[in-house]
Amino acid sequence: MAEKFTKKQRQNCEERVYRVMDILDPSGTNSEYYKKLFSKLSDAQFYSLMKQKFPYKFHVTPMVVEPSIKVCDTALKKELKSKLFEKVHLNYFYTNSKGESVDTAEALVGYAHLPKVQQMIVKKNKNAIDINNRDMKTGRLNSDDKGAVTSDRELESMKTLGFDYSVKEFAGFRADAMNAKNIGYNQIMNTGILSIDDIPDDPGDVLSKQLMNVYMIGAHINSNIVNTGNYTEYTLKMRSGGISRDSN
Repeated sequence: MAEKFTKKQRQNCEERVYRVMDILDPSGTNSEYYKKLFSKLSDAQFYSLMKQKFPYKFHVTPMVVEPSIKVCDTALKKELKSKLFEKVHLNYFYTNSKGESVDTAEALVGYAHLPKVQQMIVKKNKNAIDINNRDMKTGRLNSDDKGAVTSDRELESMKTLGFDYSVKEFAGFRADAMNAKNIGYNQIMNTGILSIDDIPDDPGDVLSKQLMNVYMIGAHINSNIVNTGNYTEYTLKMRSGGISRDSN
């Protein structure tokens, strides 16, 4: 059964839809569409429609009905008392002597609907316990040891917030820095304590970085992912040992 509401409440709801649509589409095409739709619905059907997550659809006609951002902002402010532009406070970036955050000029804001897909819920929301099955080319766990992955977005967020040590931990010896991993295990077994300062900072000790560097060298692109001064890690070690592998 439909929720009980008065004819006046339904009328107010319908009229608000028409007013918003008329602001977005002065031609009246969208409001006429909803007038015809609502006229065919019983109270129960109307209530069922309103309960949907996205009950309204705006029909766009290229070069004819294309509301601008300014028009959308007007509709939101006038009828829905909502904002399309807001000042963004960057408290993680700067605060003054009073602890107040700096804010930007008014910026366009929006709401992203990002539901988890079923595969993420069923298979990917677990952390790896065993790390025996590893692809030694990419550094990624595979087979039964495969678990949740720290994405680029999560690492970018940690860098933005200044969590440099966390990035060093999650993207280093907890990931595919195999030499650092062995040093960390040895430290834990011998002392029972491990500090980030005990882990050597060796950019070459990351399987995924080495793989990316190989791909870039194959594409005739030099980078500082692993290379130092236009030399690969292997070439540098050979030079430091008194053997030069340079070629003219």
